[in-house]
Amino acid sequence: MLATALFVVACSADRPAERERRAGFGMMGIGPPGSSTSPDLLGPDWFRCGPGKDGVGYNRYGVGRMRRGGLEPLPLEPDHVVIQGRGVNFHGADRVADGTTVEMEMDDDYFSPTVLRGAAGATVTIELENEGVRTHNFSVRGQRIDVDCGVRARGKVEVVFPRSGVLLFTCKYGATSGMLGALKVR
Repeated sequence: MLATALFVVACSADRPAERERRAGFGMMGIGPPGSSTSPDLLGPDWFRCGPGKDGVGYNRYGVGRMRRGGLEPLPLEPDHVVIQGRGVNFHGADRVADGTTVEMEMDDDYFSPTVLRGAAGATVTIELENEGVRTHNFSVRGQRIDVDCGVRARGKVEVVFPRSGVLLFTCKYGATSGMLGALKVR
């Protein structure tokens, strides 16, 4: 009887109208920004890709390298490849032509496709879509590209293939766990 009474009191004490505003999203009191145009919660319109941040908060609160309680990166997938001396989780390759658009999935610890092959100096638009459960990043050193994409976010970037060889792109949050890719001149 006492247990039933405690259960009833506990359940009735936290009515939806009395809860903290926007509480419950991810158990951190964080909710999507308001919008008068879209009634869908947590859809791509809520979380857009934008300029990259320093990433300090990302690593401090249980994701990225710290998500498993330690400082060690996650192991690479069994079918990983090595590009420029770095382990990369491989999820396919695509050939692209100058001026085309390619869709790229950003998921937890990989890009898909991982390698894009194109002509030297070709400019390609990449449509990014984060299908992972945490924020990801798309960075290309030397091209001033540094874009963060929240969960379910979509965005576009324009990349230019190098004159020769390979140019790496990375997720600055998951690079140590194999979330890298490459622009390779064919």
